[in-house]
Amino acid sequence: MISKKTFCMLALAAAPSLAALAYAHPPVPGPVGPVPPPPGHMGMMMPPLMGMLRGVDLTKEQRDKIHALMHAHRQDRREAMHQRRDLDTQIGALLLAKGPVDKAKLDGLIKQKEALNAKDEEAMAADAVAIHDVLTPEQLDKARVTQDKLDALEGQIRDLLRPPHVKGAADKDDDDAP
Repeated sequence: MISKKTFCMLALAAAPSLAALAYAHPPVPGPVGPVPPPPGHMGMMMPPLMGMLRGVDLTKEQRDKIHALMHAHRQDRREAMHQRRDLDTQIGALLLAKGPVDKAKLDGLIKQKEALNAKDEEAMAADAVAIHDVLTPEQLDKARVTQDKLDALEGQIRDLLRPPHVKGAADKDDDDAP
C-alpha cells in the first residue's frame, strides 16, 4: 500500500512531465467557418437597457409591456440574423476561393452586412427608448446605479488582465486599451 506522503511526492514529480507532454502535442484544430451564436436567444442581441433590467423590480404590467415589445420584432430579427449568417457564409466562401478575391463582390457583401447591422442598431435603439419610457424615474435611477457599478467592475477587470508591459501612462488617454 502506498502512503499518502509517497503518493503526493509521486504526483508532484509527475506533474511537470504531464505538463510537458500536453505542451508537446499539436493544438486542437479550431472550428471551420463562422463562430456559432451563443445559446439562449438564437444569437439575437438584446437592446442596451435589457441587461440593466435584471437589477430593477418591474411590476407585472411593466413586464408584460416589455415582453410584448421584445416579441413584436422577433420574426424581423430572426430574418435579419439568417441574412447576416448567409452574408457571412458568402464572404467566407469568397475569401477561401482559389485565385484572386473579387474585391467588388466582397465590397458589395460587406456593404450589405453594414446596412443590415445599421438597421439592427436602429431597431435596438428604438426598443431601448420604448423600454426607457416604461420605467419610472426611480427604476431608471436604480438601473443607472447598477450600470455604474458594472462599468467600475469592468474597469477593474480590464486593469487586472492588462499585461504588465502595457500598464502605464501610455494608455491613460485610451479607455479601450488592452
